[in-house]
Amino acid sequence: MINGLQVSSPIDRRFFGIQIQELPNMRPLGFGTLRVGTTWRQLEAQKGRFDFREVDAYVAFAEQEKLDVIMQLGQPPNWATGGISSSPYGDLFNSIPPHNIQDWRNYVAALGQRYKGKILYYEVWNEPNLSGFYSGTLAKLVELTMEAYKVLKAIDPQIQIISPTYTTVDGVAGMGDFLRAGGKDWIDIVGIHLYSYPKPPEAMLDLARKYRQVITQAGAGGLPVWNTESSWNSFYYKGVLYGSDENDYSVQMPDDLAISYIHRMFLCNWIAGMERAVFYGMDQPWSRIRLLDLNRLPNVAVTGQSYQRMVEWLTGASMHQYTFSTQGIHTLSLTYADGRSGYILWMDDDRTAQLSLPPELAMSQMQTADGKQVPAAQTITVTSMPLYLKSYDDHRALPEIFPQSKTRTELLYNGDFSLRLSDASFPVGWDTGGLSVSKYMGADAPANQSTLTLTPSEQFQQMVQRLRKPLAKGDLYTMSITYKLPTAPVAGKWTMGLDVGAMGTPLHDQAFLELPVQDTFQTREVTFYYALEDPDPSPDLRLSIVNMAPTGTKQPLYISRISLTQISDRGHVLPHTTNILYSPVLPASGSYSTHDQIYFTDAKLIATEGLGWVCLSSGTFGALSGVTGTLTNGSYVLTVNKANSLRVGDYVKVGNDAQVYLIAYQESPTRYELGSTARTTQQNQTVSYVPPVFLPLAKPVQPVLPAPAALTATRSPFVYKNAQVYPVDVLVAKGAVSLIEWSRNGSTWYDTGQTGGIISLSAGDSLRITYTSAPRLTVVPR
Repeated sequence: MINGLQVSSPIDRRFFGIQIQELPNMRPLGFGTLRVGTTWRQLEAQKGRFDFREVDAYVAFAEQEKLDVIMQLGQPPNWATGGISSSPYGDLFNSIPPHNIQDWRNYVAALGQRYKGKILYYEVWNEPNLSGFYSGTLAKLVELTMEAYKVLKAIDPQIQIISPTYTTVDGVAGMGDFLRAGGKDWIDIVGIHLYSYPKPPEAMLDLARKYRQVITQAGAGGLPVWNTESSWNSFYYKGVLYGSDENDYSVQMPDDLAISYIHRMFLCNWIAGMERAVFYGMDQPWSRIRLLDLNRLPNVAVTGQSYQRMVEWLTGASMHQYTFSTQGIHTLSLTYADGRSGYILWMDDDRTAQLSLPPELAMSQMQTADGKQVPAAQTITVTSMPLYLKSYDDHRALPEIFPQSKTRTELLYNGDFSLRLSDASFPVGWDTGGLSVSKYMGADAPANQSTLTLTPSEQFQQMVQRLRKPLAKGDLYTMSITYKLPTAPVAGKWTMGLDVGAMGTPLHDQAFLELPVQDTFQTREVTFYYALEDPDPSPDLRLSIVNMAPTGTKQPLYISRISLTQISDRGHVLPHTTNILYSPVLPASGSYSTHDQIYFTDAKLIATEGLGWVCLSSGTFGALSGVTGTLTNGSYVLTVNKANSLRVGDYVKVGNDAQVYLIAYQESPTRYELGSTARTTQQNQTVSYVPPVFLPLAKPVQPVLPAPAALTATRSPFVYKNAQVYPVDVLVAKGAVSLIEWSRNGSTWYDTGQTGGIISLSAGDSLRITYTSAPRLTVVPR
């Protein structure tokens, strides 16, 4: 306990990981874990003849810098896969698993014996949900994991086995299949790759939660989870997508965004409960974030310097909790290694927010992730560049900080069209499709503004901007446009609205404007409330201006400004406006409102409590001692006997009044405004906290599956596809079978090497059986 708050264990230097592509480029940047990507193909190009020189050099560097080493296993040489290989990723990779399991055992044993006591972590296979890295069966993947576990544990029981590392959201289901198929019995650590580009780092939190859910439901919630690879191959910068061609290595993330992303990546992994996080990679041109200057190797780039600074700042720190507010502010409260408390604050997009600091923090030490010192002030600006605050007084309790009460936030990028690379690229940040776009030069154009002309050639052509962040429920939004649509013999017809998906499904009935004819520039707007009961916000949210006139009607639309504004003017802004919280411990302090969600990040806690809790009834943890108060029926005011004994956001009861009251505002040290009218009169009665009520979000469950079913083979070759959402085992018995093949996509088939027995199929996998006498087939759900 620190300052009355429960905290996580201190962050270890080994949490910060790196993968390096070329040995001469290795530079110590403070990280404590090194992931080695040398493949089986490189180590044993000829059977029985090993070349350990590259791995030796990695291990020597790791010993010099006192690093933990993660060694990847997999990608067999051609001689181990029948003389062939299959991968679109180059000569270093082969997606086909080894034909002879003894070859795998020999390869794993050679590594384990040579590096006994030097390499303690082995990652069984890289990204098996990508067919370019793995094209074998689920059963074979479990077998490879089991054999690696047995071989390495026999050499050194201290060795830890990391699962095959499924990647992106597409790998979530596969990870669950692997664990349920028996994989969880042969691993010590669950490995995943939290790739979510081009989205910002905060998308990793949702992706990690999805993986946690399947891991927990598969009965492996008690295992630690490591993210052994993450980076960005594409990204948004000032509303424009860069790097969509992943093989064009000339695109590099600008330094300001790269520094922001590298800090936020590791902060989000820490928040999500990852015990290790590995950045890919120090000198990897595929990554748009460059820690080294690739034009002057091995010089360290400014982003690499910032990475090293981040490790120095965070090593030894303990997290209190993380919150994400409806204003879009990410707040992580922590205690630094020197015992001083503080915060790290940032936004996940180009918006900014103003924060009022209490006196205890107004004189804090403040600096941004790029190393710039921020002058002490009572009001600070939060941007996408993380801001590190550290209190000068290590004996003072950590105070609450919260946004200024009245905020109006613009959500669109370049809504006034003032930003453009040239008239040919006008307007930056908008997709104009087949519309003809030009700058409007009329004398009536609004002064000091860039006005554009949209001229359609077909019906339904549109100008679109994709919002990189979903709308927050519970807020007001105003959508407006300043335009001119002149009177014409054949009138133009345009609309503006928020929609989702390729079909343009409206997000909200009221988030829509028909644009009537008007001969002068005027502003039209609509305000709508995005209620909690409305459909969930979409990650593919677009603001669209659409030509609804029939093809051939080329009436242009002249626009000088478009705006989508989030209005957070709620009177008193409360500390509990947050609705998502990540915590390494069970909550024992603080206030929580209905619908707030707490996601646990500690593996042991998840194993007992499930993924987290959702608040069913608002309340405040803790106890008040000797506090009495007075209420008057019909009044909004509570007066108490002890100064500053309550905080804004607390939920309390007074005397025998059954009503739960929210402390909405503090007028004076002993006088508080309530969030609702008092229903009774209470004179000098006991004031007590009302504890919140929570419901578990998810716990490990065993699904109820149908009974085994017999299957009739109709003719040879017989094809069976697992059309269920769960994996199955297919038992092939008797008959005269000459060949059993497996396919993930139904078009490329692989010989299983079996003519009978049990074959495991994930959802969507297929089996093809060639026979002269029909076998007996039984399908067993798992």
